[in-house]
Amino acid sequence: MQTIIQTLFNNLTFLTTILFFGNLFLKFIDRKLHRVNWLIPVLAGIFAGMIGICMMSFFSIRLHTGNNTVMVDFRQLAIMISFYYGGSWSGLISAILIGIYRLFSGEPLQFSSWVGFGNAMFTYVVTSLCMRRQREISLKVWFRAIIATLLVYIVAVTILQAIEHIMLNLLFGLLYICAGLFAYYIIRYIQRADDTLVMTREAANHDFLTKLYNPRAFDRLFRQTLNEAREHQQSFALVVVDIDFFKKINDNYGHLNGDTVLIQVAEVLGRTIRPGDYCARKGGEEFAVILNDCTEQQALELAEQIRITMQQHTFVLEEGQNIYLTISLGVSCYPLTAPAELFREADRALYEAKENGRNRVELANQ
Repeated sequence: MQTIIQTLFNNLTFLTTILFFGNLFLKFIDRKLHRVNWLIPVLAGIFAGMIGICMMSFFSIRLHTGNNTVMVDFRQLAIMISFYYGGSWSGLISAILIGIYRLFSGEPLQFSSWVGFGNAMFTYVVTSLCMRRQREISLKVWFRAIIATLLVYIVAVTILQAIEHIMLNLLFGLLYICAGLFAYYIIRYIQRADDTLVMTREAANHDFLTKLYNPRAFDRLFRQTLNEAREHQQSFALVVVDIDFFKKINDNYGHLNGDTVLIQVAEVLGRTIRPGDYCARKGGEEFAVILNDCTEQQALELAEQIRITMQQHTFVLEEGQNIYLTISLGVSCYPLTAPAELFREADRALYEAKENGRNRVELANQ
């Protein structure tokens, strides 16, 4: 009995350890390839399938009933976990991998191998029924899936006439429920830790109101862009944007509506700039944009596009009123302007745009 408990405990230890490192791996892949939507579910399914296979290979209790071999382990939890992380496709991939391995893990092919394959597939089915259409897997839903998959196990051992090991099955059921709940809390703890880290990074790098980069983060991105431009001998542009007569908006409509306008300006900027460009709120009603790998002519065209888009946009205030506004822009370009002068020259160009009637783009004197 002590050996059985130790083996099942090793199942749990292995599962929770791999959960931690697997989460780090999936987060890393998600950051690097976040636009490939199908990749994380596929990787989660493969990863969970490998966890189940390792459990069967190294952490199983093997019982012999006649010509059949019953493998007792926590592989079903691996299928549930893959479903939690990646949804139905992820769960299906892990179930197929675990089922196929179980089918061919015995020599020769046994009836118990087919039952093991069916166990994996039915575990997927009942997990899918329990967790489908659940955007947030609650403890209640997870516990329901634990009980459902445990019933699948009971059916499997009954078919194989392994129910005679009554104490083992009772012990397994108890430990399986405990392990499933423990895995759930481990997953939730890891997710909350990740969410906290993301929020901390967001607070450190983004403006609290507009969600654009803050000045500190923008300075770091500017240095990074400058180093890459020097290394690859590329050009880039710095655009400084200021809302025309923003003080009148605050005076006429109140500061709450002023914040509403700033949020919408940030949204328009975010939609207008190209993927790979950076946009920040410098402070007040002033914004800054880095246009990567961009010539002087391209910078002027993109700045003009931003100006026109902003002029045509309808800004909706808190009371439902619609207003229109304009912006002025100053542009400086590297390497035509020295790196240390880029911000000052862009600000000077912005000042010229204001002096020349606003709602216009001015290029810094090279």
